[in-house]
Amino acid sequence: MRKLIVLKLGGSIITNKQEPLSFNRDVVLRIGGELKSIWPTPMIIVHGGGSFGHPIAEAYGIKKGYQKAEQLKGFVETVSAMRKLNDLVVSALNDVDLPVIGIPPSCTVTTNSGDIETCNFDPIFSALEIGLVPVMYGDAVFDRKLKFTILSGDALASYIAMRLKAKQLIFLVDVDGVYGFDRKTSQRFLIEELTEKIHMSLKYEPIEGDVTGGMFYKVEEALAAARHGIDVYIINGLVPGRVEAVIKGQKVVGTRVKVA
Repeated sequence: MRKLIVLKLGGSIITNKQEPLSFNRDVVLRIGGELKSIWPTPMIIVHGGGSFGHPIAEAYGIKKGYQKAEQLKGFVETVSAMRKLNDLVVSALNDVDLPVIGIPPSCTVTTNSGDIETCNFDPIFSALEIGLVPVMYGDAVFDRKLKFTILSGDALASYIAMRLKAKQLIFLVDVDGVYGFDRKTSQRFLIEELTEKIHMSLKYEPIEGDVTGGMFYKVEEALAAARHGIDVYIINGLVPGRVEAVIKGQKVVGTRVKVA
């Protein structure tokens, strides 16, 4: 699995978060075309919830766990919405001849107090063995203590990359990477190499409507994978060519996450 590439497609690039149940099909088609150029290199795709999963999960407080019977409707609706988004992503990727198959985390992953406890890798391995690309996603899942919760796509992507000892973990977002702030010039600047020390010195702005923590927790998951010797990048998935370039080892605009 040392050749494995794990890609996390942010909900902000595959949907319009300001428009419920919107899908940026053109973006997914273009990214799929870039990934097709490096297939059959083994890869696993994980995508976020964007305007499909987050609004429902937030409205019903799904991340906090089971507290009242009224939440059951929200849990089911969140699972249903994410499967619809996954179907759209899978359909678009298959339309550019990238052979992918959706694998729902609600049926394969169990958490304990929000942390992944078990993951059934059998369908993932079976897909990879015959050249299929598994497509998973952030989802509402069953939890040992909370009964149910939200599993973020970032956490899932990082977990898979670490468990399978992937070569690369790439987070695709709607900005060029992680930014710092120069107090002398009052200007933001792109951090090309982000270490844990730099991460802890940054002030991250919360993202309204994001139930999984935004950029801060994305970097936390990225650092966890980097500690396992995985090459981790946060790049702009809306800019053509960057996905293909970073996988091929070329220099791209973005943030590389390193341990030190």
